[in-house]
Amino acid sequence: MKYYNILCILFIFSSCDVSTLSNADTLSLADLKVNINICHDTKKNTLSYLKVKLSDGKKQIINKNIRVLLNSKPLDLYVKEELYYTKTSYYKADSFTQSDAYYFELILPDNSRHPLAFVKPMEKSQVAKFSIPDSIAANDDFILKWENLNAPHQLELIKGTKTKHNLVKSIIEYDYAVKPLDTLRKNTGQYVVSKSHFTDSLSIAKHFDIILSRKESGLINPSLLKNSTITYHYMIQKTINSKEN
Repeated sequence: MKYYNILCILFIFSSCDVSTLSNADTLSLADLKVNINICHDTKKNTLSYLKVKLSDGKKQIINKNIRVLLNSKPLDLYVKEELYYTKTSYYKADSFTQSDAYYFELILPDNSRHPLAFVKPMEKSQVAKFSIPDSIAANDDFILKWENLNAPHQLELIKGTKTKHNLVKSIIEYDYAVKPLDTLRKNTGQYVVSKSHFTDSLSIAKHFDIILSRKESGLINPSLLKNSTITYHYMIQKTINSKEN
């Protein structure tokens, strides 16, 4: 009886984050919530991130008989066992070439094929041009310049610091800190990051990363559950070294 109770508990934990629709042979789009995220890789001709998540609105759906296609190519269903008998699941592609547009389709267990979502990112000719220095002097302000900005971009700073230990001066501690700075909206302009962001009485920035990102939403099949989304992420990240004067 004791072992039976343990098995029951394990079964409950393993099922708590997975929808009962995972075992259904008959489904409709109205049963599904879909969240799609695509991330552009500015250094390569591939996507750096692609995930399609299915749920019933609350719990994830893991059904091997549901297939997802991107531009007519099938995606892989990834399932990972996590702690406390929970699971993580999504559809992905290990490598997918960047495209002018992304069209997702869904094949249900009854083999019926349905349009899922569509997004057409901003054309390359409309993408903003940023002027980002490779390095700056330790006591100088950082100046970011841009032109042809046709969509708002979030600006963030990741600072890598070197700090002397409070008690033992010979010990050097290294750390990282992420700081949202602003949203860039002007078509042409510049943004000054004060040198006070890089140095203080305790730490010195040895290098930092500037991150510029924007998001674009696409079209989603209205038959899906509420709050289904498709989002295209465009991100530029560059490391700037801090030089001693």
